[in-house]
Amino acid sequence: MRIRIVATFPGKHVIQVVSKYHGKLIIHKHVGTFSNEIKKELLLGEAKAFIKQKTGQVGLFEVPIKSKLTGISISGNKPLFVYELLGRIYDKLGFSKYGDSLIRDLVIARIYSPSSKRETREVLEDLFNCKYSLKTIYRHLKKSLEKGLKDSFQCSLISFAKDDLKDSLRLIFYDVTTLYFDSHAKAGLKDFGFSKDHRSTDVQIVVGLVVNKLGFPLYFDVFNGKTFEGNTFVEVIEKIKKLLNNPKLVVVADSAMISQKNIDKLIERNIGFIVGARLSNLTVKLQDKISQRLAKKDGKIIITKYYKQRLICQYLGKRAAKDRFEREKQLSKAKQAILSPSKIVGRFRFLKSNGEKYLINEELIAKAEKLEGVKGYLTNTSINKKNVISRYHDLWRIENDFRVTKSDLEARPIFLHLDETITGHLVTVFAGLAICRYLEIKTGMSIHKILKISGKVLTHKVTDKQTNETVYLETTIENEELRKEIESLRSLGY
Repeated sequence: MRIRIVATFPGKHVIQVVSKYHGKLIIHKHVGTFSNEIKKELLLGEAKAFIKQKTGQVGLFEVPIKSKLTGISISGNKPLFVYELLGRIYDKLGFSKYGDSLIRDLVIARIYSPSSKRETREVLEDLFNCKYSLKTIYRHLKKSLEKGLKDSFQCSLISFAKDDLKDSLRLIFYDVTTLYFDSHAKAGLKDFGFSKDHRSTDVQIVVGLVVNKLGFPLYFDVFNGKTFEGNTFVEVIEKIKKLLNNPKLVVVADSAMISQKNIDKLIERNIGFIVGARLSNLTVKLQDKISQRLAKKDGKIIITKYYKQRLICQYLGKRAAKDRFEREKQLSKAKQAILSPSKIVGRFRFLKSNGEKYLINEELIAKAEKLEGVKGYLTNTSINKKNVISRYHDLWRIENDFRVTKSDLEARPIFLHLDETITGHLVTVFAGLAICRYLEIKTGMSIHKILKISGKVLTHKVTDKQTNETVYLETTIENEELRKEIESLRSLGY
C-alpha cells in the first residue's frame, strides 16, 4: 500500500491509500481533501495509520502533527463533500470543457438545493462559499448560451455515453413533457396548451427529451407551450440522428407520437421505430381479426401488417382486468350523467347525443370490450416480437427522468420571462439530470438517497485560538454501513 495525492480542482487535492494488483489501481481508502498544509499533514497521518493498521508496515517517513488544536473554535459546518462529489461528476461528463465555474456551480446548486436564481445565489454563497451577483448569473448564462453551451453539453453527453457507458446508441427513447410557469401571460415560448401537469390555467412550454437504454439523457429541445407533442417527434429525431451519426438508428416512442405522416417521414429518412399502436383507430375488420387470433389467451402474441409495417399485438389477462375496471367506471359515469343531463360538462367516453338527448354509446362499448387486454406495437424493424415489446416498455426510464426533473430538480414552476433565460434554466436542469442519472446508474440508489447520505458529511472550520491556525475537518461517521456508502461515493468521478 502507498499514499497517493491527486489534484481535483484548483487549490484542492485528495489523499488516498492505494495499491496495484495486476496493473490495476485499487483504492483502499479515500482519506480526505485538503487545501492547506495543516490539513494535508493531518490527512497524511491518518493515511499512514490506516496502512499500519491494515498491513503492520511502518511508513517510509513520519508525518508530524504541527498543532494539537487546544482551545479551538468550530464554525462553518458546510456540505462541501456534496459539492466536491457533484463537481467531480460534472467534470467527468465533460461539461467543464464548455461551462466555466459559474455554470458548474449553478448545476450543483440545482441538484443539491433547487430554487429560483435569486435563492440559488444565496445557496451558493451560504453553503459552498461561492459568491456571484444575480446580474452576473443572468448575464453569464446568456453569454454561455450564445457560445453554444446547449449543443456543447449535448455533444459531450453523447460522447460520454459512447465511450464510458459503452453504448452504441443504436437504440434511443423519446418522449415529451410540459413545464408550467408561475404566470398566466403568453410570451415567446410560453403559451397555453395541453398540460401533463393538469394545470390548464397556467402557461407552459413543451420539452422533448432523448435518452439511451439506461435512461441517460442525450438531447433535449424546447417548444412553444401549445405545440402538439406529435409535431415535435420527427424534428427532434432528425437532429439527434445527425449528432449520433448512426445509420441504423431505432427510436422508441409512445402512441402519442404516431401518425401516418410521421411514419412516412421516418421511413423516408431511414430511421427505425418502435411505437405504440392506436388500436382503436384500426378498421373494424382488422380489430376483429386481431381479437379472434389472440382469443384472450394470456401472453399470446401475434403479428399482422398495418400500412406495410409489422403490427405486433399481445393479450395479457392483467391488462384486461385493468381495462375492464376502467370501462365499467366510465360507463357508470355516463349512466349517472344521463340522469342529470343539465350537469354534463366536458367529455364522457361512452356518451353520445342524437341532438335531443344523451344516449349510451353501445358501439363504442362493444369495441372497448373487444380490445380489452390487447396492446399493439408498430415497427419497421426486424427485431423479434418479444424484444419489440420489451424495448417499448423500457420507456419507463424516460418517465423516471421526467420525475427526477420535476420532483428532485424542481424544474417547475418556472419564474423566468425571456426565452433565453428559460433555455438557460433548462440547460442547467438537463446537466443536473445527467449527473443524477450517472450517480443512480453507478450506485443503484436514487438521487434522493445519495444526497441524503452525502449530506451527512459536513466540513467544519476549526481554528486554534492560541496560534490562529485553521484546518477544515469532515464529520466523523460512526455507523459502519453508512461509512462504507460514503466511501463508495467518494470513489466516483476519478
